[in-house]
Amino acid sequence: MNFIKKIVKGKKDPVTEISGCGFEISECLSECESCTSSYPSSIAKLEKTDDNGTSLWKTTANYGLHLIIPTGKSDWQHDAVPNSGAYAKAVGNWADEHGSKVVGSTVKVSASLLLSSGLERDHEYIEGSKGDVLILPLFVWIRGATASEIPKLLTKVIPDLTTQRDAGATKLKSSTITDYPGVTIEIDVSKAYIFLCSHRSRDKRCGITAPIMKKELEFRLRELLLYRDSGDTTPGGVTVAFVNHIGGHKYAANALIYLKDSGKNIWLARIKPNNAQPIIDECIVNNGKVWPNKVRLVQQFNPVSW
Repeated sequence: MNFIKKIVKGKKDPVTEISGCGFEISECLSECESCTSSYPSSIAKLEKTDDNGTSLWKTTANYGLHLIIPTGKSDWQHDAVPNSGAYAKAVGNWADEHGSKVVGSTVKVSASLLLSSGLERDHEYIEGSKGDVLILPLFVWIRGATASEIPKLLTKVIPDLTTQRDAGATKLKSSTITDYPGVTIEIDVSKAYIFLCSHRSRDKRCGITAPIMKKELEFRLRELLLYRDSGDTTPGGVTVAFVNHIGGHKYAANALIYLKDSGKNIWLARIKPNNAQPIIDECIVNNGKVWPNKVRLVQQFNPVSW
């Protein structure tokens, strides 16, 4: 019977594969037994398209880089990146046309709730032709670039950052790009990022679940003195932010986690409010411990030393 089951499934046990990727399986429950917060009853009706009996493992593909564009919004048009201004569109176009050649793998691009501090009154930023971009898992920002500058900057900066990372650099060679006055390259001092899909115009579930999960995750982070909002640059914190559609909204809520010190990337799904405390305790504090029934993807990148 077990032999037949293996043939039908045609793939290894997720526990074995996740462990083989360098991730520990948590021995703690994924649910907080004392937590009382929950989703509204309307979510149960919206969950009917998700077969909760199916495995989440490998329901999304590996990628090599994630570019996060601050927009200050929690919801967007159906196609968020190309409709978030000329700057965001230029980043998205670069990823589609050149990203895989430069990085050697797929480049994911997301619009986010994060803010571009210092650009709030800049005319080009307000009209959408200037902005910042966070490069993960490198934990580096390109700040103050225009839509016309960002494609060449990404082509130049990303391979250079990758080389510096792989050489074990503890600081960047230069924080300025001489060919682009006003553009700076900054190290992100965060310990980790957690991104939640809040793209309500793509799927109502994301718009309902993301704010609830953000509140619960941040509550636990505050208890541990790890909470940071998008304007807080105190080193060693964790920021929870909304992003646009990342795929698999039928598995809502989805969460993408990046851990700086270990270079680990975790994609969780079907998470609920009573999962929030264990996620912080196991995935963040205990360096990427996971529950196979909640994992869509894990990746181990070379960690940065800066």
